Amino acid sequence: MRGPLSHLPIRVKLMATTIALLVFTIGLYGVMNVQDLRRLHDEGRVEQAEMLQQGAMADAQNVTGALAATTAILLSSTSYADLEALIAELRRADPRLVRVSVIDVDGRAVAGGLVPSASAAAGLVSITPPQLNGRVKTELLGQGERADFIRVTVTLQTAGGAPGGHVEALWSVAHIADRSEALTGLVEQRKAKSLLNSVIVGTLVIMLGVVLSILQSLRISKPIRDLSERVERIAHGQLKERAPVVSNDEIGVLARNFNDMAERIGVLLKDTKEKATLEKELEVARVIQESLLPPPRLIDKGFIQFQGFFKAASICGGDWWSFADLPGDKLLIVIGDVTGHGVSSAMITAAAKSCCDTLRHVTEGELTCSFLLEELNKTIYEAAHRKFVMTFFATIIDPRARTLTFSNAGHNFPLLFRASKQEGEPAIVPLVTRGNRLGDVVESRFLERTVPFESGDVVVWYTDGLTEGLGKTGEEYGEKRFRRSVQAVLDLGPDAILETVLRDAEAYFQDFTHPEDDITLVVGKFSPSRPSQAGYRDQRTTEPNAAG
Repeated sequence: MRGPLSHLPIRVKLMATTIALLVFTIGLYGVMNVQDLRRLHDEGRVEQAEMLQQGAMADAQNVTGALAATTAILLSSTSYADLEALIAELRRADPRLVRVSVIDVDGRAVAGGLVPSASAAAGLVSITPPQLNGRVKTELLGQGERADFIRVTVTLQTAGGAPGGHVEALWSVAHIADRSEALTGLVEQRKAKSLLNSVIVGTLVIMLGVVLSILQSLRISKPIRDLSERVERIAHGQLKERAPVVSNDEIGVLARNFNDMAERIGVLLKDTKEKATLEKELEVARVIQESLLPPPRLIDKGFIQFQGFFKAASICGGDWWSFADLPGDKLLIVIGDVTGHGVSSAMITAAAKSCCDTLRHVTEGELTCSFLLEELNKTIYEAAHRKFVMTFFATIIDPRARTLTFSNAGHNFPLLFRASKQEGEPAIVPLVTRGNRLGDVVESRFLERTVPFESGDVVVWYTDGLTEGLGKTGEEYGEKRFRRSVQAVLDLGPDAILETVLRDAEAYFQDFTHPEDDITLVVGKFSPSRPSQAGYRDQRTTEPNAAG
């Protein structure tokens, strides 16, 4: 959920945050400064007052002690007039001395009296406990908590050591309190002035900070706003928009990265367009390649029924198979596998298809397997320049002689499964003959071989994409498993055999939907001989010539 400030521009947020931080920081500093100033002035005032008070007490004790010593001598000689004169001289010399009284042992005042008046000490109370130091007692007197006077009492002694009365002196310390109050007023003035200075300086700093924050916010937000506008233009298709790089800080890095991103988007869109065009062309190539293959349904030639399956590892494949009718009711079935897969391999298969059709028409169908492979070898050699080679197997089926004639150019051996095993003959006959791959050596020659077939026999042509496909355990599907899969359903039709083998392979493969290599499989089954139909051909189901 968005807050109420989420719609504000970033420059406003930056300025508001900076100003708030400045006001808080300067305000806190001003308050702390005033508090420190007050504390320092208070501590100094108290310390100074204590020092003045201690000095006044020391003076009072010293003067009163000296007066007491002199008083004892004068009293012993009954020189009262001299004592009065001494007291008067001391009061004139030190205005702080308010009153001196000499009291005899009977409590009578023998000198000093209550000068200047008895009311000077009226209402005074001791505000601190008396301090005793031998014969000297000192105490502070005042009204409330303010100390106005220091009273010093010194006990007199006679010649025999007995108490002979005492001398009491009252010293004024009101000037200390007045000075403290004056200092307090001065402190308040200084505090007010310091507070005013803090406010003035803080206001100036805040104003300066506001100006700097506005400038900095605009400096930061303007490039970001420009980038935002350019991003919006790119989003509307203006792919040539670029951001100016005017600094090396984070904003500059962001601008450079934005320009790189814009470049990459342009390249990506161009690549996407080219890829779409290429995919369209590949789709056309795939459709063309599929048109080169026979239809994926059961084909009945009377003496044989067969059906093929093709699955490319990519959009286009390098496998290819086809069939064509030849004179004398013969049937040509070919299968090939170009190295690799993709468009290049598909082009080689197209060249092979074109060459087969051309040779068949030029020779008017009087083809031999070896001649076909030799001419195909020259064509692929000149077309691929040995960058691609092709394994190839050509089979000519003669229903009259009931034979299979074949030549091989490095391809997997097709398998002939006997419906009824003859004595001394294996149940599975590989159609073995050897030769170089097409396009490998231009002078290659290819041998032919012929084997008979019987009714019910099954012949299987395939490419290595089936037998070498990896299973979930990492092992290949293998020819042995392939043979067992076919042999288990020999009594079925070729379409059912094909479906069973593919279902078994799909269950075994790790990913049959996306095989690592092209897969081609053709299954044919020979029908019982039909003497009533010329050339053993079923005219009702004869397919058009798939090879052209």
